[in-house]
Amino acid sequence: MLKLALALLFFSHFWGGFFSSPFSLADDWIEYEKGDKLELLPNELHPTQFMFSQLEVDFKIKELKKIMADQGEKGVVGYLKNHRGDVIVGPKNQMWLVDGHHHALALESLRRKDRRFKNISYYVKVVKEWNELSSQKFEQAMKLGNKKGESGTDPFVYLKDSKGRHRSFKSLPKELSAMTDSPWRSLVWLLKEQGAIEKMEDIPYWEFRVAEYLQKNMRIPAKMDKSAYQKAVKEALSLIQNAKDDSFPGFKRLEIDKCGNILRKIS
Repeated sequence: MLKLALALLFFSHFWGGFFSSPFSLADDWIEYEKGDKLELLPNELHPTQFMFSQLEVDFKIKELKKIMADQGEKGVVGYLKNHRGDVIVGPKNQMWLVDGHHHALALESLRRKDRRFKNISYYVKVVKEWNELSSQKFEQAMKLGNKKGESGTDPFVYLKDSKGRHRSFKSLPKELSAMTDSPWRSLVWLLKEQGAIEKMEDIPYWEFRVAEYLQKNMRIPAKMDKSAYQKAVKEALSLIQNAKDDSFPGFKRLEIDKCGNILRKIS
C-alpha cells in the first residue's frame, strides 16, 4: 500500500495541478504498516517530550558536519538511515517521534543554517500504526503504551517539563522547534557519555529520571556556560558516588579523577 501511495505522490507532482493541492507523506489517506521506513522533514514530526539537551544536539551537529566534510551528502544520508528515528502514526497520519529527537533537532538546525544540508531529510521507522484511533483514544494509548487500555507497559510520552511540572498531553510541543532546552538533560548526557552513569533499558525515560534526581538534589544556574557545567559535573559525580543503589535510577561509580574526559565534551 505504501508503494502505491508513493507512486501516486510521484504522479501528482509530475502532472502538476492534476490533484487539487500538494500533499506530503503524512497525508491522512495514506495507509502505513509497522516497519515502514519513511523520509520526512524534521518539522513534520510531533515531539513526545517537552525538553532536550542542547549540548547533545550541538555534539550531533558537529558529527554531521564532520561526516559532510569527509563523505559528502551521501555519507550524511547513510548515517541518518543507520540512525533512524522511531515514529508512531497518529490520527490524521500525524507522525509522533518517540525516539530520535536529538538527531532530528540537529538536522533541523543544519537545514536552516548550512545550505549543504537543505535537501537532506530525516529518516524514520514506523513502530506503531494508530491512525485509526480517535484523538482521545490515541492520547490514552500514548500514555499507557498500548491501545488496549492495559497497564504495565511503558508509555510513549514523557509529560513533565524542564521545571519538573506535570503537563497535559495536549500541551506537548507541536513541533521540534518548540521544545525547551534543559541543562539537566545536558548534565545527564555528559555523565552518560563518559560512563559515570549507565543507561537502564528496563526504566522508561531513564535519562529524564536521572535528570529529576539531580534536579532534586542540586542547584545550578538557569543559564549554563562551560564553567558552570564543569562545577555541576563535579558536584553530580560526588552525588552519584554517595548515592544508595536503590535511590539512584541506574549508575555505576567512577573515580572523580578518571572523569576528565567528561569536561572535554563541553565546547
